[in-house]
Amino acid sequence: MAPRVDEKYREEINKARIELENLVKSKEFSAPDFLRLAYASQFTIANSHHDDNAGNTTSTDDATKKKTQSPNNNSLKTIAKIKANHPIITYPDLYQLAGIIAVKELGGLDIEFVPGRTESLISPDESCLPDVKQSPAELRDVFRKVEISDPKHIVALYRGLKLATAGAQGANLKLDNSYFVDLVDKKKDLSPAEKALLDDPEFHNCVQCYATHKEDFFEDYEEAHKKLADLGLPYSAFIKSTLEKSASQVKKVLGAQKAVGVGVAVAAAVVILSFFYVINRRTAKHSPHQFQ
Repeated sequence: MAPRVDEKYREEINKARIELENLVKSKEFSAPDFLRLAYASQFTIANSHHDDNAGNTTSTDDATKKKTQSPNNNSLKTIAKIKANHPIITYPDLYQLAGIIAVKELGGLDIEFVPGRTESLISPDESCLPDVKQSPAELRDVFRKVEISDPKHIVALYRGLKLATAGAQGANLKLDNSYFVDLVDKKKDLSPAEKALLDDPEFHNCVQCYATHKEDFFEDYEEAHKKLADLGLPYSAFIKSTLEKSASQVKKVLGAQKAVGVGVAVAAAVVILSFFYVINRRTAKHSPHQFQ
């Protein structure tokens, strides 16, 4: 069952957000680690569903061994402590909240967080993450499991993966387009993966675009990150969040209108129609089984 996202739940989310932000700002825990954890959570769950559908099984010993070997244990322990402080928040919500906080700390956009993910005891496994050394074809296959197929989304998240796997000592800890600028400027010393990224026509076009248009990268990364983070989010949670935002906008419009009558009615109607537009757009972007 999905959690009941009421006022109490949102209060706990806000408290957890502050705790996570303080951890990152104090350098007690690195933003790339949180970002990697958020990615790993979604790819692990998607991989688990994929294996279930394919009839594959993993023994308990294998699962325990994989979890023990995971370099993500410190991340998991940190989230477990916050979970203990806010037990009503589901682990998937905490993982994705941490990821969004990491994006902002790394210089990215302030991505909207929609709570309400169903509780899952599946521990994020970093071995399920896409390997930045994989070929374009292999990257497409891995991202397809999390229902991401648009080249621009794959390339944008590729930058996030490069940053997330760099760790706290990475040379460039900024989630911006600088990586693509450097990639395009390089004439030699390219890794096999970087060469493959530039050799693939669709990926190459995205790299060129991001190298020259920073805002395009930010916009596409935000869209891609949210699509990944919202995988498995109950559709009811999204509708509730959108309704709340729409209600808030209506209140602001009504409060700003000095005159009554047609002006207010038209303004309110515009907000309501915008809500239905967003709902329809959201429905078209996601397959039905994405929202469990």
